[in-house]
Amino acid sequence: MILEVIILGTFKMYGEFSRKSFQRAAAYRFDAWTRIIGNVMFLFMWGFIWYGLYHGKGEVEGVSFQAMLSYILISQALQGLHGAGTPLWEIQERVRTGDIAMEMLRPYDYPTRMLFSDFGSITFYFMTAIVPLYTVLFLVLKPVVPTSFSQGGLFVVSAILGYLIRYCIELTFGLFTFWLVETGGVEDIFYFAISLFSGSVIPLWFFPGWLEQVAGYLPFQGIFFVPNSIFVGQLTGQAVWDALLSQVIWLLICYAILRFVWAKASMKIVIQGG
Repeated sequence: MILEVIILGTFKMYGEFSRKSFQRAAAYRFDAWTRIIGNVMFLFMWGFIWYGLYHGKGEVEGVSFQAMLSYILISQALQGLHGAGTPLWEIQERVRTGDIAMEMLRPYDYPTRMLFSDFGSITFYFMTAIVPLYTVLFLVLKPVVPTSFSQGGLFVVSAILGYLIRYCIELTFGLFTFWLVETGGVEDIFYFAISLFSGSVIPLWFFPGWLEQVAGYLPFQGIFFVPNSIFVGQLTGQAVWDALLSQVIWLLICYAILRFVWAKASMKIVIQGG
């Protein structure tokens, strides 16, 4: 009984952060629309690029243009949702200003609070931007879609795992600000790795063999490439379960690294007296 009360109280506390974040996003809904405009611009740009590459060809590397179009749409949708969360620069700014040190005085876990806050803003962006925009796009463009509820469900699970992997990596990179004076290099490394190895722009099946193998040893492919590939049907059967298992393993590894870095950062704050 006592344990249930503690668990319910904890969820209620963190749920309040999600609610406030949702309300804050609603108050600044113009930000969501500016992201939508940017999203649509990237969709048209990459759509025309891939149309040019596919011109006169039924398939490239065994992938049809309609499947590739679907990949682009889902990738941009997921990137939009990820972008609705707390960006790396904001995490770094909170470290520099000492806001994170103040957070430690409060009765909650900061990384968990950040996660629930992001859930609120992401939910608002999903409801007001992603659903209406992509409903229209999918009806008009008629790209490849999941052929079964199980395929769609596995995509959702994979997309959530992908977001959590990115969250752990991004917050870890942000916490490096505790030890670095200039963090521009850290940002460059993070965004370069995400852009190249996550499959957000170019699917990994188009990579040269050696580069695809390198990407396979990194956690980034679990962020976009795996869920996108499940959605368009490029990952099927046992390969789907293997990919999901890989995502879970990488999530546990990234989370363990985040907790280690957070523990070291917390100790640094305590030693320096905040």
